Amino acid sequence: MVLEPALSRSAQLVVSELVTNAVVHAGTPVHVRVTAETDAVRVEVEDASPHLPAERSRTVTAGTGRGLKLVTEQADRWDVVATGEGKIVWFEIGVLSVPFAGHRRPATPPPRVTPVVLRHVPLLMHWAWQEHAAALLREYLLFRLDKDDAAIDDHAAASTALNVLDAQLPRPELPEDPDALLATVVEPQATCDEVVVLVPTVSVHHFVVLDDLLERAIAAAHDGRLLSAPIQPEIRQMRAWLCAQVGKQAAHGPPTPWRPAANPGVDIGDVLDRRPAYARLLAPDSLALVTSDAHVILAVSPRLVSFLRYRESSELLGRRVLAVVPPRFHQAHVAGATLHATNGRDVLLHQWVSVPVVRADGGESLVELHVEPQHVGDERVFVAEFREL
Repeated sequence: MVLEPALSRSAQLVVSELVTNAVVHAGTPVHVRVTAETDAVRVEVEDASPHLPAERSRTVTAGTGRGLKLVTEQADRWDVVATGEGKIVWFEIGVLSVPFAGHRRPATPPPRVTPVVLRHVPLLMHWAWQEHAAALLREYLLFRLDKDDAAIDDHAAASTALNVLDAQLPRPELPEDPDALLATVVEPQATCDEVVVLVPTVSVHHFVVLDDLLERAIAAAHDGRLLSAPIQPEIRQMRAWLCAQVGKQAAHGPPTPWRPAANPGVDIGDVLDRRPAYARLLAPDSLALVTSDAHVILAVSPRLVSFLRYRESSELLGRRVLAVVPPRFHQAHVAGATLHATNGRDVLLHQWVSVPVVRADGGESLVELHVEPQHVGDERVFVAEFREL
């Protein structure tokens, strides 16, 4: 049987997506069944993972998470059938001359679950972490694939843990307009007081794998073996907290609310030796500073030091830029920095926006802010210019 060319191309795209997802995310044997006619085709992809696929909430610039959108666009119909020990994802293009009779859904008991109570959940950071973790895990999988027989199984386990959280934690709805965005992302709206996540008991261990795998991937990225950008320390802390809460509560321990660690100092090593190179990016008499890709302050103009009521620039050099960001915007800043590093989302770059900044005395000043990426040799930095209001 020879399929029409357009139908064949669409079917190949969808089959490739579904089989790749099954191999990477299920980590079990995969079976493909095809029923084809000249102008119609039905394909079933079966694996032994009980986790059902769902469309992920991703930014428009994300590099992952669009698989089911492709299936929806290319197929006329598709669905998922739980088989008791796994699932079948099927799709049809065209109309078969003999309609498929349907799968018998087995009468199976519901899976055992472990309720995990998450308190004071940083929703913006979780959303940004989901994108970063998915991209980092995929890159680390490719890095390990020909070196480690456990690579696919580990990736499947970690992906299952990510999906459990993604499916049950509320997703923030963020506007693209900068002014509307800044009005939306402040605390307490960016945090959920309590969420109960029902973790399948068989997936509790997957969170151990997720935590370990991401830590190893971050180390590989830090050593220059991956292309992924540095991760914000708050994101790393949040991931450790999420995974620890699953293990702790599965062992009948009490829930511990999320509390970010105090703004960490950063060892900037040879930054002071290169300070003139960063300072050259600051226009004379400007209110401006330079930060690294990891959002560490590398240079500050004398006028900005005075405006922020510090005695000298050394009080700011080497600190996270969060030092000048009001606490109610900290989560939004961390999430935004993570999304920009992961997929280039730049809603607040290249334009003037009105924001408050924190002075040394703890007070705030309203300013206009313009952030522009620059390069010092091969290093990407950000130049933030301020205008008094």
